[in-house]
Amino acid sequence: MPSSHTLYTLLRYNSKGVTTIEFAFIAPVVILMIMGIIEFSFIMFTTAVIESATSNTSRLGKTGYTAAGSTREEQIIANIKAKTAGFLDPNQIQVTTKVYDAFDDVGDPEPYVDTNNNSQYDSGESFSDINGNLQWDSDMGATGYGDANDVVIYTVSYPWHINTPLISNIIGPTYNIISRSAVKNEPYNVINL
Repeated sequence: MPSSHTLYTLLRYNSKGVTTIEFAFIAPVVILMIMGIIEFSFIMFTTAVIESATSNTSRLGKTGYTAAGSTREEQIIANIKAKTAGFLDPNQIQVTTKVYDAFDDVGDPEPYVDTNNNSQYDSGESFSDINGNLQWDSDMGATGYGDANDVVIYTVSYPWHINTPLISNIIGPTYNIISRSAVKNEPYNVINL
């Protein structure tokens, strides 16, 4: 039986298996990084696809174009589905719009009379119902696609489901991708082809 000094010397100068031990320490970190890069690459690609579809759709929407047998909303949603080319689940694509009279109105609250001078709207204070929903809103935009010369903000969102369980534990099961585009409708007469 070797002495403890001899055993210590053998272990100290024997480097067999060191690479395996180092790999065992480094491999989880490298694998996590690779999985993260792949997952975020999918998110970035999906974001680019949605931004392109939003931009194209808002340009179509501002013309007032509506195909025969279709509503304007159906036409816009069909265009987004076509631009995403089956890459995304069309049932999960959400399209919302806000209509304003001018770009200056975007994000502004409905005007109100501040009777108690506290610089905020309080229940019971009189207000101008710009969007016609019978209540005061912190954003005066109305829903819809607007008429000629209206400003419309198109918002397209998609819940991207994280495919990698390890990354899902870090950032959550879904990542909400949102794209917006603001356009001013052309001075059109409604076109039906």
